[in-house]
Amino acid sequence: MNATWYHRLFGSLLVFVYHCFDRIVINGYLSALTRPENVVYFFREALGISPITKEALAPKTLVYQEWVES
Repeated sequence: MNATWYHRLFGSLLVFVYHCFDRIVINGYLSALTRPENVVYFFREALGISPITKEALAPKTLVYQEWVES
């Protein structure tokens, strides 16, 4: 089915808003990070964060939030 007719009829009523950018990125581009053991590996080996605690992740969270807001 062609989406053109749908857009022609309802295009003015459609608004693309998403609140889960992180899920879109992880599921679409970084699918390996959907498995807990891979997330642990990423933080420990790639980023050098160990142990993985709230305090250790807080600076990364702030940088991400600032990036999203900009």
